Amino acid sequence: MVNLFFKVNKDFLIHECSNLEAHKYGIYLNYPESHFDIWNRFYLVKYNKDFDYFPRGRVIYNIEEKCYYIYHDNCIKEEELKEITDKYKDKNYKILKDMHYSCHNCNKEYIDIEGDI
Repeated sequence: MVNLFFKVNKDFLIHECSNLEAHKYGIYLNYPESHFDIWNRFYLVKYNKDFDYFPRGRVIYNIEEKCYYIYHDNCIKEEELKEITDKYKDKNYKILKDMHYSCHNCNKEYIDIEGDI
């Protein structure tokens, strides 16, 4: 399974698909939709914040290494990723921080829209 996720307060909002349904990008399998699209479809109205306000991350699969890469925002501590890593406990995986996944706390230039969409 590959996925993307958001961490809203203490809860993970996870969207996943099987590797067979994943989008192939070179040697990687990736969840076929973006954080932006998922957030706008399912959560924007509920939380009234932009998609990059909360910490987020993504799990991709490296076909050559046979390894899952779990990318996450700096605000998510590794011990908090248990809900994500438990899905891969019998698999080869690496946990990696990625500046691409920067929430409003991590991004010094973040502009909080306060629902003004």
